Amino acid sequence: MTPQQGNLSHTADESNGILQFERTPIVQTTCGPIRGFVDDGMNKFLGIPFAAPPVGDLRWRPPISPETWERPLDAVSFGPLCAQTSTCFPGFGSESSTEDCLYLNVFTPEVHVYGRGQKLPVMVFIHGGGFSCGASNDYNPTALVNNGNVVFVSLNYRVGIFGFFSHPAINAEGHPAGNYGIMDQQFALRWVQQNIGNFGGDASNVTVFGESAGGASTLAHVAAPSSRGLFHKAIIQSGGSPPTMPFPTIERLEAMGTALASAAGCTEQTAGNLRRLTVAEIMAADALDEGVFGIGKFPFGLMEDGVVVPKNLRRVFSSGEINAVPMIVGGNRDEFTWFQAMMELRSGRTVSAEAYPETLAATVELLNKLHLAGVRVPAEEIPRVLKLYPVEAHGSASRALAAVVGDAGLISTACRRTIRVLAQHCPEIYAYEFDVPDTPCPWPEVSFPYGSAHTLELPYIFPGFRGVSGRHSPLSEAQQRLAREMVQYWAAFAWHGTPNGGVDMEKSTRKASSVPTWEVYNAGSDNIMLFQAAERIKMIEGWGRRHRSDYWDQFY
Repeated sequence: MTPQQGNLSHTADESNGILQFERTPIVQTTCGPIRGFVDDGMNKFLGIPFAAPPVGDLRWRPPISPETWERPLDAVSFGPLCAQTSTCFPGFGSESSTEDCLYLNVFTPEVHVYGRGQKLPVMVFIHGGGFSCGASNDYNPTALVNNGNVVFVSLNYRVGIFGFFSHPAINAEGHPAGNYGIMDQQFALRWVQQNIGNFGGDASNVTVFGESAGGASTLAHVAAPSSRGLFHKAIIQSGGSPPTMPFPTIERLEAMGTALASAAGCTEQTAGNLRRLTVAEIMAADALDEGVFGIGKFPFGLMEDGVVVPKNLRRVFSSGEINAVPMIVGGNRDEFTWFQAMMELRSGRTVSAEAYPETLAATVELLNKLHLAGVRVPAEEIPRVLKLYPVEAHGSASRALAAVVGDAGLISTACRRTIRVLAQHCPEIYAYEFDVPDTPCPWPEVSFPYGSAHTLELPYIFPGFRGVSGRHSPLSEAQQRLAREMVQYWAAFAWHGTPNGGVDMEKSTRKASSVPTWEVYNAGSDNIMLFQAAERIKMIEGWGRRHRSDYWDQFY
């Protein structure tokens, strides 16, 4: 049993087999000394507390520094993850009932002597999970660290109602409120600035990257004035939308916070009484009914609080009032099939060809009402959409419906339009699409193939990624080649601010593979890097034609 597979306590249990691993030298941090272990060609420091446990009176408050320690902390096991359930995303989320979750992990190349010689680029990863679930311990950075020669940091942050919550009693306390998970991420980034040099990392060369909600979080930091200077480059994987789609304000969500408190049995809704609610009471109040898909009865997530996350994000981005840094931004060809699969798994219902027209019309009406796709499609356009996305062209009604929602919202609006907005203000934007439809899928089987679905690029960056409980299937030889190429691009970007060029392997004999030059995005040619495995990766133009983006743009 390796330390990663053991218990999640952040203190060492010498009886769990850790003594079989070589220990690292002691590293000093602002809170106290720590000591990790050597494994997989890396120095691993797991479960480092970067903030005080946000429990009791610290619930729904900005993070604060943890208590300091004097004896070396054995950082050999991942820290606990934030209270969450695996119900909404089968195979992806975890089961946890603790709020004590603010821990991060540092991985460095074993051959690198920290404290001496060249400082290495730092890559800080923010996990996804719809702002409602997920954890840092699901992402294996071996390829990035060993082949990319970077220092890698992953972190936990508060999710769900514990990380994103609005209530008039809490909001009136005078501290930044609402986006506690974003504040946690900022606090971890400040920890990196203060400490990563002692691990051999370069605090002046930090790349923040994330997937899905982690990508949206990264864009929130691009917009946040208080995140300025905490990072210098960004990678957004399937996580656009703050520049192009509306987000609720903290004030608008106060009524939902009041309703949650009532459902949890809090009659006199003072700040003190809200913090006295137990984790179990809060999670029970938010639990979805059987067969219903969603992130909870009270779906809090990223909001515009006006202090940490600015109000009117779309205006902030369009005006260029952002932390403009080089970026890689992209998505997967069949983004929405993953969400369609999660809905099928939760409901047990499939979409028949006969019901497709009616289901499509109802879906479009719901998307219009909730602004979930960033477009408003008139009802009279439904016959045209049915012709553009016929069942027979997609193999099933579910795949056809997923193509409509994915093309209209996640790709044309959240991704492509986001890139076009960013390209007006940021130094360099590199765009991509991941299209490997035969990627082994870790998620439960459904009535249709996932294709190049949301999340399925993750095993190419993080070897063996399968969420918490998904199936693990190895990549084919061609897919492994693509994984090496993607890691090379990601690491080169961390080194140089461009995905082109090699990485400094400190006289290593390992050679970078030959990959095409990745051109900066140009809205006129609509050029992207197409990641594929059956054929070699290549630059293509006219990206929007693959998703009928010009058609969908007229309804933006």
